[in-house]
Amino acid sequence: MRKALLALVACASLWLAPGAFAAGWCGNDVTQADRTDVVTGAQVHPVVVLPSDTPDRFALDATRIADDLASADTWWRGQDGTRAPRWDQAVFPGGTCLDISFVRLAQPASSFADVGASPSFSRVSNALVSAGLGSRYKKYVVYFDGPSVQDSVCGTGGGDFATGPSYAVVWLGGCPDVPSDAVATHELLHALGALPDGAPHACSPLQGGSGHPCDSPSDILYPFSSGDPLSALVLDVNHDDYYGHSGSWDDIQDSAWLEHLDAPKVPLSVAFAGAGEIQSDLPGVDCTSACTTQWDGGTLVALTALPAKSDRFVHWTGACQGAGDCSVTLTSATSATAVFGPLRVPVRATTSGRGSVVCTPKCSKSFPAGDPLTLRAVAAKGWQFTGWSGACTGRRATCTPPTDFGLSAHAAFRRR
Repeated sequence: MRKALLALVACASLWLAPGAFAAGWCGNDVTQADRTDVVTGAQVHPVVVLPSDTPDRFALDATRIADDLASADTWWRGQDGTRAPRWDQAVFPGGTCLDISFVRLAQPASSFADVGASPSFSRVSNALVSAGLGSRYKKYVVYFDGPSVQDSVCGTGGGDFATGPSYAVVWLGGCPDVPSDAVATHELLHALGALPDGAPHACSPLQGGSGHPCDSPSDILYPFSSGDPLSALVLDVNHDDYYGHSGSWDDIQDSAWLEHLDAPKVPLSVAFAGAGEIQSDLPGVDCTSACTTQWDGGTLVALTALPAKSDRFVHWTGACQGAGDCSVTLTSATSATAVFGPLRVPVRATTSGRGSVVCTPKCSKSFPAGDPLTLRAVAAKGWQFTGWSGACTGRRATCTPPTDFGLSAHAAFRRR
């Protein structure tokens, strides 16, 4: 018997029938946090969620979500050899594999039982934001290991095409006899922004809601399922609704959360002069020493330089310039260096002949780095200033040298 679909505001829910794919999970530690990113760009991050009183089944659920997303990845690459979801990964003792977070909710299982998919979705997504899993550069595939939130509802997902966070929730207790890999893939597409406005075959509210296409039951986003496994489903039948189409509306194939498989990666190298850290807005760069990361060509990356406690950021060199954040578009190999300096610098003023150097503000053994400093050469009676050397140059009596690093200036005087 075909199952029905529940359409929600800004999200959609699915009843599906699945397949299976074994991959396993190489991780060995349990954490709520999003671990250090080893993949560059906007990413899809998996999360296991349990109510407060549900027995700890993280190990089992982590293996299941790893298996399902491996299945989804294989299926996606088979549908489109140029794209695949960019999965969030981390380095573990056993290797590099999915970065799976674990969140224990404050509410017991009874508070979710048959309360409805929409309020449960809101409760779970809000809890994830509070747990720090709310990055605008992440889409989250969430496995909720609790009771059924609504009869025959397998998953709920929704999100914006251009930004995150967005959530694709698989209600494991809702459909224990159907495949979660197909449910997760369906809901991930909703989290990526499908079905976009303008899709010609969008279902009517009576057919299953505008978040789904109604032109073919074999479409992964079709609102009803005949029980076919994920391997038998299609990513946008005829490519005319949400993926690889020629229309003017949003195309999920252009999603920032999909890796480009058909183009070489572009290296971004960052280096240091002094002590500090360089981070990128998109996941990928978080370095305290020289590092090189690989990106999809054309990615726009913003870099921020953060000094160590004893230092200050001075400026960029290379592809980045100036003393603020830097944005680079990676169309070819790119390198930038962050220059850091001390918080205070020594200032030394010497003279030859008879005269003095006056500092404004008053010079001492050290001076606040980066602050304005004026040096003025004052000749003694019967003497004249002839010029600077060192940090100051020229023959004007007043000099404003840079103070990012220690400086030494020499003023020369001669008899009139």
